[in-house]
Amino acid sequence: MRPRSPLREVGVVYLVVAGLTFGITRLRDIPPATDYVHLLVAALFLLVALKLAQREPGGMRRHGIDLAGLLSPPEEEDADASGAQRPAGPLGLLDLLRAVRDAMPAAIREGTVAMVVALAIFPAFALGFALYHQPERPFVWPPQELGDFASFVATQLVVVALPEEALFRGWFQTRLGDAFPRTHRLLGTDVSIPALVGQAALFAVVHFVVDFSPARLAVFFPGLLFGWLRVWRGGIGAPILLHAASNVYADILVRGWL
Repeated sequence: MRPRSPLREVGVVYLVVAGLTFGITRLRDIPPATDYVHLLVAALFLLVALKLAQREPGGMRRHGIDLAGLLSPPEEEDADASGAQRPAGPLGLLDLLRAVRDAMPAAIREGTVAMVVALAIFPAFALGFALYHQPERPFVWPPQELGDFASFVATQLVVVALPEEALFRGWFQTRLGDAFPRTHRLLGTDVSIPALVGQAALFAVVHFVVDFSPARLAVFFPGLLFGWLRVWRGGIGAPILLHAASNVYADILVRGWL
């Protein structure tokens, strides 16, 4: 079987994903489907990333989307000390709980990294936001109920950040790196510049496809940061958390100032 060309594969997959994204987001004009558009796009992104990564041995880890085993099945039989296979539990619940337990150390590490990066860039972002928008009133904490805010944070984490990072920083950036393997040192990390810029451009254009607003192309810049962070950390854990935190932070600024 002929090896797949990374660039051709990226092009074909992107055209399919962008076309389906365009079609799904048009459903927002149909009232019964409006509430499900974001979920459908999230499912599309995540399923494409997982299915493509799973085609090769160790692909989930190589593409950085196994999340310390949370999103990938164990490579070997899950056995106890006696060699007997441990029960999966009803609906695989015990397997899930074990995966969560095993992923916790990595989650804590990546959460710490994301928090440090956020503390470094969020003040400058707030200053730039204020200078650009020139708010006419002092900042006030958005009048949201705690439950609504918690739901919004969970949505940004699971429905927005996870699928987008899995597809763009996980699969697309990895395959672009296969096409352009030469790296350069960038902020202490060896990065394929074409892969880094390419995935951010694809990320921006798919946002533009949603409603054809030039302002949507601005996500190119955080896409660069998330892409660099993915290379530095070797996976998408920290980018997911920083991505979600950035969206929540931007929403707080908009509601609090504008």
